[in-house]
Amino acid sequence: MNQSRREFVRSTAAAGLAGTIPLTPDHWPLTSQDPLRFRAPSIPLVRIGFVGIGGQGGSHLENLLTLEGVEIAALCDIVPEKVTAWQRKIRERGRKEPVGFTRGPRDFERMCAEQELDLVFNATPWEWHVPIILSALRHGKHSASEVPLAYTVDDCWAVVEAAEKFARHCVMMENCNYDRMEMMVYNMVRQGLFGEILHAEGGYLHDLRSIKFADTGEGLWRRAWSMRRCATWTRCGWIPSGRK
Repeated sequence: MNQSRREFVRSTAAAGLAGTIPLTPDHWPLTSQDPLRFRAPSIPLVRIGFVGIGGQGGSHLENLLTLEGVEIAALCDIVPEKVTAWQRKIRERGRKEPVGFTRGPRDFERMCAEQELDLVFNATPWEWHVPIILSALRHGKHSASEVPLAYTVDDCWAVVEAAEKFARHCVMMENCNYDRMEMMVYNMVRQGLFGEILHAEGGYLHDLRSIKFADTGEGLWRRAWSMRRCATWTRCGWIPSGRK
């Protein structure tokens, strides 16, 4: 029981046992701290540090400002003017002005280290998602990230292991899981209307040409991912094309 989850998955897969061992929380090898069963206490006022306040980040901020029990405590972006503009908007809405962090692409580390935050939310270019998540977790903050949360297996494990080590939640913010259609099908499954589900797949078409070929916003960085990775990209990640 001293082996890590990663070692457990590797050993059972190598032995061909993955299909015969029930991989539920009750059967995972756990550390003495029981990381899979940690619980975070409720937070009456959630203090959020937000990293990346471009188009998508700005949309998230607008939504967060409509919620009770939420305080935008800090803003971080490589463009100082964006932080200044949002500080003014938040102040004009009668809320406490958030602290700004604009000293370059890694200033989120200073924010995580210095600010009293409950949650660090990021909507940055994809290569920054995991570094921001890990910094937040190491400093005792919960983390939420735009999609894709990670794009390598090693990074996925790094996030899982950090969340367990520091006992903080990490979630990928994918709105398409909670739209009316998805929740309707989920409810039908729970009611047994489809019988016993053995396998299911889902997907959707998402035309991103107007975004990828724009000279502003996500177009400044997103199309580079399509050019340097041999893959067919979706909003949430990528599907390998098989080319080398």
